[in-house]
Amino acid sequence: MDLQQQLQILLDKQAITEVMYKFARALDRVDGELMKFAYWEDAIEEHQDPIFPDLFFYNDNAHAFVAPAMEGFKALKATQHRISNPLIEVKGDTANAEAYVWAYHVHEEDGVDKEGILGGRHHFRFERRHGEWKIIHRNTVFDWNQNLTASAIWADSFEDKYRGKRDKTDASYQYLSF
Repeated sequence: MDLQQQLQILLDKQAITEVMYKFARALDRVDGELMKFAYWEDAIEEHQDPIFPDLFFYNDNAHAFVAPAMEGFKALKATQHRISNPLIEVKGDTANAEAYVWAYHVHEEDGVDKEGILGGRHHFRFERRHGEWKIIHRNTVFDWNQNLTASAIWADSFEDKYRGKRDKTDASYQYLSF
């Protein structure tokens, strides 16, 4: 493989990694437009929630998944998804990837705030179409989870402008255009 081919693979891996990061951001900012941006229109989303498996199972069109996912995420009080350890195999205009995911969700159960903390891996298939990489299939497997009584403490004097928002009023939209 010559230097130009090696460089193209590095550029492809970086573009793919950024799609994964934008996907995580879309969940945490409850940004359906950004979530759709990460998937091709014919992509498949496939996973089941380990804490509420009967309420949340999906294996169908990813774009159709966005609206119910955003409604579900609006019901949560806080979320944070971290993507790490991406391993990506690029083969022309297709790529397969595995990335670790650590997800933190604050939800209410019987009037009590709970922290659902999940660890697992996203398995992705990507396609490059017209020079752009997007997800064509995503499957999530979970390796562990916890569901604990929430323990967060916020000082009364903590200013709201320094607290993350779960929509486009979040400070990050003042810095990033997506």
